[in-house]
Amino acid sequence: MKNRKAILLKGAGLAALVALIALTCRVTVIPDEAPVTMVNDQGQTVTVEKLTVAQQYCADNWDSKVVPTIKERAVTMAGFVRDVETDLTAAGLKYGNRANETSAWSFCVKGDAKVLDIENAEKPNKTLLILDLAPADGQPDCKLFYGRVFSSNIKNAIRDGVGFLHLDDFENQVEFADITTAFNNKVKEDVLSRYDAADLKGKEIAFYGCISLTDATYENLVTVPVELSVAGG
Repeated sequence: MKNRKAILLKGAGLAALVALIALTCRVTVIPDEAPVTMVNDQGQTVTVEKLTVAQQYCADNWDSKVVPTIKERAVTMAGFVRDVETDLTAAGLKYGNRANETSAWSFCVKGDAKVLDIENAEKPNKTLLILDLAPADGQPDCKLFYGRVFSSNIKNAIRDGVGFLHLDDFENQVEFADITTAFNNKVKEDVLSRYDAADLKGKEIAFYGCISLTDATYENLVTVPVELSVAGG
């Protein structure tokens, strides 16, 4: 009998304790985040993934600000090559920009060219188009990036080439670096995926893009395209 009373008293005490906790503590229920949807160009309702700050910036500004700025600032590639080979610093001061004296000069460029050959065609990550700039003379003048992995000398070309993006505009160095990644992914998705590199050999192309240089040798004259059109295609 005593054991039964003890159990009942213990149970009652536990119930009272739970009630007291419920009265004195606030429990916050966080609902699952509702998925964001949008209607695409085909009229389909699709789920939109949550974007990072850099991805959102790219989505908001690529077509409205980034590409138009590149087109506005673009220097014709044939004259640009002559200028940077003659005096890179003078060319940089004339129509390029850089963050400081140890940074690469970055430029916006445009050009018409014939694709003479494909460099590293068997290595998709490192593929480059060898260009003969108009007026064509059958000799290679520069290269156009057409790979999947952006090497250190070209990865910031777009971010730094437009001239209006600075570290102080972002929360920290990570966000600023993420802008580079967002821009380069946009190039891979929208520009480099349109054509197989092998199909471009011998074709006439027109392009807009950006280039970063610390040394204006032929091997470093690699433009990252933001727009690319192929004659007849």
